[in-house]
Amino acid sequence: MSENQTKWREGYSLAAVLGFLAALYFIYKNSDNALTNWYWLMGLFVLVLAVIGKVMCGTWKGVFVDERNVMSLSRVQMVAWSILVLTAVLALVLHNIETGDGNCLRDATGCVPDIPQQLWLLMGFSTATLVASPVLLSNSGAAEPDQKKSEEITNGLAKQGYQTSEQELSGPLYRNESPQDARWSDLITGEQNSNCLHLDLPRLQMCFFTLVALLIYSVLLHGQLSQAAAFESLPDLSEGLLAIIAISHGGYLVSKASQNSVTTTAPAKNSGTDQPAQ
Repeated sequence: MSENQTKWREGYSLAAVLGFLAALYFIYKNSDNALTNWYWLMGLFVLVLAVIGKVMCGTWKGVFVDERNVMSLSRVQMVAWSILVLTAVLALVLHNIETGDGNCLRDATGCVPDIPQQLWLLMGFSTATLVASPVLLSNSGAAEPDQKKSEEITNGLAKQGYQTSEQELSGPLYRNESPQDARWSDLITGEQNSNCLHLDLPRLQMCFFTLVALLIYSVLLHGQLSQAAAFESLPDLSEGLLAIIAISHGGYLVSKASQNSVTTTAPAKNSGTDQPAQ
């Protein structure tokens, strides 16, 4: 890394830290409106993560890019739920401090809202998927594409707007050469070279379920934070919605495991020493 790049990274990092602290202080001094603070905190967290991605990976979406330089669905899901829940908790803590009589500062449990069990389970699903996904990919038994298949994939990717330099077709799993080449379409397409041109239905399903769950819980948080009273707990999550998310995660992991356990054996070539059948 050049000296200019090092200084650029250090400058970005310092600006991000100072900006985060300044914004957090501003929010704390204006903590009477929990709903507004929640929006400010979400924007602040998104900005900080974008700067971290830019500094570390060279792209604003770097926090979502995995070791194959493609967008990771499990990373997107984990980051989205973390931002939504953590910013809501922080906004409620600041609001409880502002509206309380100060006793919660002496007893921290009085300021921090309870997190429902269903929400803990949902976060656990996201964490388990994030941890299990690279393990399943690392044990991939899918075959490496032959020359004909590689040409088909290259032509298909070119039609989708990929440059030849961005494509890495060695090995069974699709890769990009750098984090900057990662695209949002990676979230819903196959992870192998053999299916990277096609939609992956389990991944698409989990994307939809995650978006719906995030939207529903955001509406619940919006309704609670718009009230003026102090809060003791975050909103409960529907058991039915939790069950749907659990099924989606399970289907996603089972599909990933089954796809990456399939092996393709190339036909054996006849050698000159082969004996004819008697």
